[in-house]
Parts: sequence; structure tokens; C-alpha cells
Amino acid sequence: MTSASDLYALSLALRRRRRAPTPPDQLAADLAMTPKRLAAALDALAALGFVVESHPIQGLRLLQAPPALLEEELAYDLDVAKVGRHVRCIEETASTNDLAWQAASEGPRRADGLILFAEYQSVGRGRRAARWLAPPHSSILCSLLLWAPDPAAQGAVLTRAAALAAAEAVEEITDLKVGIKWPNDVVIDDRKAGGILVEVRPAAGQAAPVVIGIGLNCTQEEKAFPPAIRPYVTSLAMAGEDVDRTLLARALIRRLDRLLLASLDPAAAADVAARAAARCKTLGRRITLREDDHTFTGQVIALDADYGLVLRLEEGEIRRFLAMTSHVVGQGDTA
Repeated sequence: MTSASDLYALSLALRRRRRAPTPPDQLAADLAMTPKRLAAALDALAALGFVVESHPIQGLRLLQAPPALLEEELAYDLDVAKVGRHVRCIEETASTNDLAWQAASEGPRRADGLILFAEYQSVGRGRRAARWLAPPHSSILCSLLLWAPDPAAQGAVLTRAAALAAAEAVEEITDLKVGIKWPNDVVIDDRKAGGILVEVRPAAGQAAPVVIGIGLNCTQEEKAFPPAIRPYVTSLAMAGEDVDRTLLARALIRRLDRLLLASLDPAAAADVAARAAARCKTLGRRITLREDDHTFTGQVIALDADYGLVLRLEEGEIRRFLAMTSHVVGQGDTA
């Protein structure tokens, strides 16, 4: 019987080398497997739905993987401190954020760092009650559950860290350049490719749970989006990348683990803020922003330590706007 370690070490190696066939003896040596163990692991992968080409000269190459993310494959050898210690994958749910809140009842000992992935959300939601819908198996749709010292005050900081994690994860496995549109959009060429939704609920005690939902468009073609929003959205496929969602999900988990924990550490938070600011496509632009039913227009001149947006308004006043209570309703070119 093939061990899970052999099975997923091989599946991930084949995913990473998908464009370059590898001789079986080289692959076995790289994975510290005997030829017999490699053959058994290949048989086990076939039973899971993996299709591996075996060329007599070039070697082994992954042709097809199961359409759904596999829980054990995502969790294999992640080497994380908190986020991703527990991984769950499901086919369909109303909202991964709702599932994460349900899991919060298990308490931090069992659920702190839990990340849930779904292939389809029937009523997935985005910021300000917007809906986030995507065809099955086309996106990264996940929510993570984290206990934070003061989530109500740290929601914007966690939004920044999660957006940075998503942008860096995409760049890790693609050749794309990825930016952040304040406060929660992941963008490619100024078109939205993903988003972050941080939810906080009152809870007793020093630390309380926070749920961070993330959506990333991966394999959709333009026709998957409603006509009205097509000029403003994109996917990794539309940007020219044939992305492996499993490799992207694993990169995302690792980045989230490092960056979310760093954002809550006073000694490391400034570095996270600087890296996010370097990607912020809103800096320097003239925008119109709404807060408390009032509209303001001005040039973005800075992001503060709490991820607030600092505008020089048209009247000359310098004013700060909080990420959790404000939203951009219009954006122009850089000044």
C-alpha cells in the first residue's frame, strides 16, 4: 500500500514539472524513492484520477489531474506555523466564510488556523454585500479562521496582509505582475482578479476569531463573467497563464501563514505594510470615495500604518479614511 507521503510527494513533483517530462529513475532519486515505490505511487495516483504520460525516452509527464482540490495534497508538507495547520476541502457550499464561522464554535485549540476551500459557492459574498460567484473548479475560493488579539481593530491590517499574500502567491507560480487596489482587490493590469473579505464578530475574551475570505479567478474565460463587468475583471487564464490551482493554493497558504502572523507582530508589521504599499495601484491617483453617506474626491498621497487611505482633498484638506468604513466609487489616472 502506498503511503500518503509517497503519493503526494509524487503528485506535487509532477505538477511542478508539468511542462518538462522527467525520466523515472531521476524522479525516483529526486524523491528518495525506490523504483518499486515510484511505480506503486503512480498506480495510486491513477486510481485518484491523475493521468501520467510515460514516454520511453523523455520520461513521465502529468497530462491531467483531478478537477477538484484534494485536502491531503494541499496539506502535505506545508511547514506552516498556524494558517494551514488544518485544511478542509468541499465541493459546494453557500459561503466558505459561513462555514468558517461555524467552525469557530470548535474553539481556538481545534480551529485556529483552519482554512477551508470550496469548488463552488452558491451565495458567495464580497465586500459591501456584493456577490462573488464563479463556475465550479474555476477559482480559489477559501476562508481561513484566525484568533487575533483585537480583530475589530486589526481587520484592515489583516485585509492588507491577505491581499499581499494573494498577490505574492500568484507571482510565485506565474510570470504575472500583480497589484493591490485599496483596500481589498487583487489586480492585474488594473483589472480585478481577486478580492478579500474580512469579517469580525463580537466575542468575549482577550482574543477573538476573525474570518478572512479570499477569491482568486483562475481558469475563467471572459464569457464566464456578466457582460457589464467584463471590462473590469480578469482571470489568470485571461492574462495568459495556465495555472495549477493546487500549486497556487499551497503557495497562498504559506504566504498567508507568514504575512498574517507578521502583520500582528509589531516588529514585523512595518515590512508587510511597505511591501503592500509598493503594490498599491491606488497611491497617487485621483479618486472619489464614499464614507458615512458622504462623497469625497482627492489625490491619494499615502497609506497609514493602519491601512487607512490619506487623501489630499480638492479643497486642499488632508484627510484619512478607514478601510473598514470607506469604499472607492471612482478612480482616475495617476496625477
